[in-house]
Amino acid sequence: MATQHLKVKSKATSREVINQLEHLVASLKKGKLCIRKNDEVITLKPRDPVAFDLEAEANLGKESLREKLVIELKWKKGEERPVKGDSFTITHRSPTSKL
Repeated sequence: MATQHLKVKSKATSREVINQLEHLVASLKKGKLCIRKNDEVITLKPRDPVAFDLEAEANLGKESLREKLVIELKWKKGEERPVKGDSFTITHRSPTSKL
C-alpha cells in the first residue's frame, strides 16, 4: 500500500496564518481536509477519536527572539473508542487576568 506525504513550510503574516487555520477548522467540521501544494494534493478524513498534541515554547527571563507553537492531530481510520487526554484551555488572556 502506497503512502502519501505532503509537507508545507512557509512564512506568512499572522492574518494569512489565521485564514489558513480558519480553513482548517471549517474543513475539520466538514470531516474532510484537502491540502494542495503546487500539483500535489492529499485528502484526509479525520475520524474520532482525534489525538490532539500541542507543544508551546517560550524563553522565560529574557526577551526571546523566537517562540514556537506546534500542533499535531492524529487519528486512526478504524478506532472508535475515545481516549482521555490532558485537560487544557487556549485563550488570549494572561494567567493574571480574571476568567
